[in-house]
Amino acid sequence: MSGRPSRRVAAVLALALALTTPLAVATVQAHGDHVAADSQVTDDGTVVVEAVSALTPGFVVFHADDGGRPGAPIGHEYVGRTPDLTYRTSVPVRIDDSTWAAWSGNRTIWAVLHNDVDGDEAFDPGTDVSAARLSPAARTKITVRKSDTVARVLGMRFEAQPVADGTLTVRRVDLSEPGHVAVYPVGRNASIGSRSLAAGVHRNVTVALNESFVADRTRDVRVRVVAHRDDSDGVFGPADPPITAGDRPVQTYLTVAPGTGTDDGPLINTPTATTAPEPSPTTSPAGGSTSSDAGPAANAPTGTSPGGTTDAGSGATDATDGSGAGFGVALAALAVVLTVLVAVGRSRRA
Repeated sequence: MSGRPSRRVAAVLALALALTTPLAVATVQAHGDHVAADSQVTDDGTVVVEAVSALTPGFVVFHADDGGRPGAPIGHEYVGRTPDLTYRTSVPVRIDDSTWAAWSGNRTIWAVLHNDVDGDEAFDPGTDVSAARLSPAARTKITVRKSDTVARVLGMRFEAQPVADGTLTVRRVDLSEPGHVAVYPVGRNASIGSRSLAAGVHRNVTVALNESFVADRTRDVRVRVVAHRDDSDGVFGPADPPITAGDRPVQTYLTVAPGTGTDDGPLINTPTATTAPEPSPTTSPAGGSTSSDAGPAANAPTGTSPGGTTDAGSGATDATDGSGAGFGVALAALAVVLTVLVAVGRSRRA
């Protein structure tokens, strides 16, 4: 008789494992080793990586392109960890001075996440291996253009952004000259919203979207947010070309979703975006009203050159939510655990 309860407990434990494993896998896959960056224009060799998620401490390393693969390292930045599951946004990485001095025009580079294998917080190409060996999302290829101007659009986020109020928010736009940002559904060249901006570093830039586009949304849609030059009339139109690095527009990708973001669908806790405290804002450029990450007291773009402002480091945090196997699966797992406890209790009484 004693063997029957044991077999019952074993079966229930197996069922618990089957139900809880997808939760663990979904959590790790949603926010594992990942680096996101897009092509940009820089005047000082600083390239800002949009988002980095790392399971362990490591480095964002820039590599020269070697026949379509990452080649020699040409710059890096340490990416530490906080006690909870976190990720960092707007991480500036400086291209090595010797490489930047010989740079001209456009070059393709790779942004690759490397593990800090020996834990010394000093990058060693021979020791600190690439996380892309196990996670293809841990590297990405971009084009960097050397210029006397600066242009970048930074907005990548893990979760879809609700647009029920008709506006899309872009985390940061750097323009050293007046210009515009325009929003396009991926695969289409017709803009569904735009915003004119003065020169400067702009944060939390809101772009009003076409009412018809918002009203027709029944599912998530992937969009591009592209930086455009201004043709001197201050109004976005067909004569305002996209700013490019090589053959790539300076842009970012976002997912927009209908609704208010307060639905009852399953959610899991996602990384906390960690950014550095901003310098005290100076006089705002005319136009392009924005709000700072620092709060209501600092709601104007800084007056410094876009190339000289960074976000990375420890400081203010922005909590986010992401979709995936979560609360509903967790309840199922809890029910399984209770079943196990009941089965064990019965087996002991038998």
